[in-house]
Amino acid sequence: MGKRRHEALQPLSRHHHYALVVAMHLTREEQPLPDLLAELRRFWDNGGQAHFREEEEILLPAYAKYGSLDRDEIAQMLLDHVRIRSLVSRALDDGDTSVLAELGSALRAHVHLEEQVIFPLIEETLQEPDLTRLAPFFEEHRASSPYAKPEPDADA
Repeated sequence: MGKRRHEALQPLSRHHHYALVVAMHLTREEQPLPDLLAELRRFWDNGGQAHFREEEEILLPAYAKYGSLDRDEIAQMLLDHVRIRSLVSRALDDGDTSVLAELGSALRAHVHLEEQVIFPLIEETLQEPDLTRLAPFFEEHRASSPYAKPEPDADA
């Protein structure tokens, strides 16, 4: 079994799980188109686009304090963000449903890149206090994913 994801990044990883479910549905296209589009809209509006911004505006600048951004995998991550945003816009804003399977494949590949390459690189590079300081920025993903762990009941 692999190394457990650092607690600060776990909300992003849980959101990645949600993204993989959406990607699978988009790729398989087994649901009626209106249902697929509604699921994509829920994902994108309830954390998907914010997730990208947080990685670009919070996670990568924290990484850049200690690691080089001149890496192919970092460039690929950012190019994926642009491509996925474009495909989402084509599907949701332009009504181009011909891109759904491509979007699903791109989203799945992107999640795998981040989980298998980018996040381990960040965990190896950042110092513990810096990783810990990131945690509050990603907590919103607990609520945005239907697969998030429920918070413990404070009144119990």
